Amino acid sequence: MAQRSFTLAGLRAASCQTQGLLRLPNSLQAAIAAFIGDIPTREVKQSVAKLTSNMKVRKEAARIVVGTQAVEGSDDARAAVEEYLGKTTATQVRLNKELFAPAQAPVRYEYDEKNVAAYVAARMPAVYGAVYRVLSEISTRLPDFTPTRVLDFGSGPGTVLWAMRELWPQGVEHVNLVEPSRAMAAACRTLLQDLENIPLVKVHPSLSLYTRGLRKDRRLHDLVISSYALGELLTPAERITTVRQLWALTSDVLVLIEPGTPQGSSIVREMRAHILHMEKKKLRRSAQSDQGDGFLLESEERPGAFVVAPCPHDGQCPMDKTSNWCHFVQRLERTTSQRVTKRHTKPTPLRAYEDEKFSFVILRRGSRPNVPYPLEGLTIEPAEEEDFEFIEDPMGKLDAVATDDADEESGNDSHESDEFEEEEDDVIVGNSTADVGSGWARIVRTPIRRGRRTILDLCAATERDGSRGEVTRIICSRKGNAAPLHPQARKSRWGDLWPC
Repeated sequence: MAQRSFTLAGLRAASCQTQGLLRLPNSLQAAIAAFIGDIPTREVKQSVAKLTSNMKVRKEAARIVVGTQAVEGSDDARAAVEEYLGKTTATQVRLNKELFAPAQAPVRYEYDEKNVAAYVAARMPAVYGAVYRVLSEISTRLPDFTPTRVLDFGSGPGTVLWAMRELWPQGVEHVNLVEPSRAMAAACRTLLQDLENIPLVKVHPSLSLYTRGLRKDRRLHDLVISSYALGELLTPAERITTVRQLWALTSDVLVLIEPGTPQGSSIVREMRAHILHMEKKKLRRSAQSDQGDGFLLESEERPGAFVVAPCPHDGQCPMDKTSNWCHFVQRLERTTSQRVTKRHTKPTPLRAYEDEKFSFVILRRGSRPNVPYPLEGLTIEPAEEEDFEFIEDPMGKLDAVATDDADEESGNDSHESDEFEEEEDDVIVGNSTADVGSGWARIVRTPIRRGRRTILDLCAATERDGSRGEVTRIICSRKGNAAPLHPQARKSRWGDLWPC
């Protein structure tokens, strides 16, 4: 394959994947305002408070684990949970009453009209920000990919559809939404009713009902996405079954997005590992079939799978079995509905923005492209000032760096991400695109700037074929022979790429 040539400006343009402050489209803001316009503000506020409380309860329930034993398991595990619930905090009392009553299995949260209105007012904008950020990376790094048929599992009020409309306004022709809640499906139709030039949209109550009796040539979609839905399934087995179905329904790309909590990240990493392992087995069977051993592939789709983002590799996640988890942040301007309904008791004014933290993975069928690394063959002119060098060091062996994970786990909305404290960068020019080979590491924490040094925590491939990866730390100081890259290091953000 021909060597790609990057300029320094091109490297910066290709590396930038973050969106900065995101503002919802005017059409979506107007649709949300119209949807909740006839509901008294006090009633919406009460519904939002109840929805927030319910989500927190479910989050706390998911966090309760005894060793490696889930709560629903042994009597010892249940006894440990009951001891925990013997405390008197409001959250634990509610957990005791609603989730762990005797002989009561976990229940799925049901959305009624009030809850849906609260979700649209308070949560839909934030989820839109995360979805837009993830899909924008597809549109940037896969410039030749324009989905025409899309499946959205757990579609809610149609958030994904609004993001796709901004990124591929003319490309999407047919969208299948899978949403079991009638109230959510009705909200989706209401929000879309005044839009023009929208694709053909069909809503289905479940995957099984959608695929039943459907011709095989009509099952496949260019893009299948599940956003903030897998965490609402009750068991790991149910999640795995669902993700296998979703993977079988895509001819190209599968996207999974969950909240940026330890639980959400764990779900994404487990599903990532399952799909990659399953496709590796198919590749081995394909190789045996080519040798005449009589094995046949179950699917006509091209075998194999690789991670488009965020990982630059397809190996085991290096954050497994550690206290860290893979997540990112998108800042968005609060809508009028969010500012009106947000519960705020502090003396300081309510911020005009919020940070939505999320975990995600983008999987694509086939094999990872074998392309040159971006810094191979790059010619850098000597710098006049003191230069720049990379000092690689395994993550954790340097000085401990405080992160925002404590606030993330507690769900503290008052926390302000350090990622956006600086003023907006200059507009980046250039049409260079980061390929999906293994030569682009991912910045997995907020860069630390100390004087003339910048510390970057990276998830990087350790093999050229992307079969393995590790989390590593580099210290960028103005020494050595690559000083022109120093401005890029200082302007990089959590979630951007870093050239190797």
